[in-house]
Amino acid sequence: MATAGQLVEDFEMFGVALEDNKLVEKCLELCNQYGIEGEELAACWVSFSSTHGVGAPSEDTLEQLERENLAKPKKKTISHTPNEGFKMYDATTLDSLGCDNADQDEDLLAAYGGTPTIQNKRAHTPERNSSRKRHVGPARSISAQFSPATLSPSVATPSLKYSSRTNSGTVVATYGDVNNATWTADPTFTPEVKSLALGGEVPLTESYKYMFEKVRDAGEALDDAITVLADQMMALLGQEEETHLRVASNERVCAVGRVCCDSVGHLNAASVLLEGSRSASGAATVPLDLSRLKQYSLFPGQIVGVAGVNPTGNKLLAQELIPGKLLPPPTNPVTISSSTGCVQVVVGCGPFTTTDNLLYEPLTDLLTTIQDNPPHLLILLGPFLDAAHPFLVKNELSETHEAVFSRCLRIITSALEKLPTKVILVSSSRDVCGPMVYPTPPYSVGVGSGVTCVSDPALLDIQGVVMALTSTDILFHLGKEEISFPPQGSDRLGRLTQHILRQQSLYPLYPPAEGMCIDLEQAEMHARLPSTPHILVIPSDLRYFAREVEKCVVVNPERLAKGLVGGTYTRLELHPPSPDTHTVINSINAKVVKV
Repeated sequence: MATAGQLVEDFEMFGVALEDNKLVEKCLELCNQYGIEGEELAACWVSFSSTHGVGAPSEDTLEQLERENLAKPKKKTISHTPNEGFKMYDATTLDSLGCDNADQDEDLLAAYGGTPTIQNKRAHTPERNSSRKRHVGPARSISAQFSPATLSPSVATPSLKYSSRTNSGTVVATYGDVNNATWTADPTFTPEVKSLALGGEVPLTESYKYMFEKVRDAGEALDDAITVLADQMMALLGQEEETHLRVASNERVCAVGRVCCDSVGHLNAASVLLEGSRSASGAATVPLDLSRLKQYSLFPGQIVGVAGVNPTGNKLLAQELIPGKLLPPPTNPVTISSSTGCVQVVVGCGPFTTTDNLLYEPLTDLLTTIQDNPPHLLILLGPFLDAAHPFLVKNELSETHEAVFSRCLRIITSALEKLPTKVILVSSSRDVCGPMVYPTPPYSVGVGSGVTCVSDPALLDIQGVVMALTSTDILFHLGKEEISFPPQGSDRLGRLTQHILRQQSLYPLYPPAEGMCIDLEQAEMHARLPSTPHILVIPSDLRYFAREVEKCVVVNPERLAKGLVGGTYTRLELHPPSPDTHTVINSINAKVVKV
């Protein structure tokens, strides 16, 4: 049951403030009436506000949300009558051939992480409306390929909601000494950028065969993750060896295992299981009693160390809980100096176009800003053509996905071809033109010189400063599954970020979120952190921020486009480390800017 305080926190996590008590009471009424949690209502509001272009919630807009989303009855599943016999087709019914099992095909596609078409089963070219006006202006010069002359009117109509924004260029979050930052790159200096390995010996540079993973191999990968962290956390518990989870003992015992849920549904304090490793506990599970802990924060897949008593061998009464172990910082030297000057980096995350067209107006405006003040490095994280875009879901495109994707890349390369800026493209499993698997291999499309494609996740070395990046919204996925006690005991966004660093993985959640297809063997080699990075970039639908967490500068640049409106991007300035402290995090400046 949602409470007023929890509702306010759930909405604030999405950057929405419920300042009026009447709004809080209305939200509580909706939660109780429709049997939903506060976080689900907050997510529903974010989707509704993005679609309708509304700002802060009011009583009228909440009532409209109730009418259009909550009060609508769910669609019933269409039942199919089996054994209808062999069908004959003639010239009038030939078009229906292959459509009889369309629903089963859509279910199968969705089961493997695809995006099924919701309405039209056949692609129809939309009719052109000659009354629509072409948009002409200086901001469209970069994306001239997306003019209405080459795309259908519905796809190429400029967004009135986006073009009417008034907060472009506004700084909404900062970190470091931004008042003394220059935010200007020295064009004579070219920083060295290298791709580092994550977990394995080499970084992920090419596609691999997925959907061939054996259950035995997946189990070994999961068990290895427990074993790797067990040795580190046992030292924190003051023990040398683990105790079998099912051994009865009235004395203090220590064990390390993975947090699981004992039923189908969300984790709660009464459903927590601890799964041990094969070597220490034979992969046995035992219920975990959390009643004696003053505070805890858990999610499925988290590897924890537990000290407590197990009188009967059937339940472990936790007295102490270790939520993970931080890795040491990178040992490679930072080569940024006063002679080289600062390194300027711009980071933006997709989607790069609003949901009412495919003109890529936010991307165009970002590139125009970069042309005026070019950085040394531009990092763009996918998706570049989101599989969840309404035009793709409804099959309203008049050209192939590859053509739109390639044109988007040409916009980037043509805008920066005369600049010294290096471009790094981070792949995304949400991209319709890439494999929908995690870890996601780099894009295989041809790009020009000065453009580098890396995998998701990726680890970069920028003049000795180590930056970890992922285009997957792990913060949102963790936030949906995490339980914490006391409910409002700490900063939630900081706590979710701590999980990533302490679990030493860029996707520690297991089972993964719905729609995520993870190859566990590849994730073990290409998603585990070898050290605590200096900078961690984790784009999310949750509220933007730039802060220090566990001696790491963590940045959430959010999305460049959010529904019908523009989003944010991040500028980073990397200074030489101070000779007194030799710490890198104190020499990093960051700001989150409205596009």
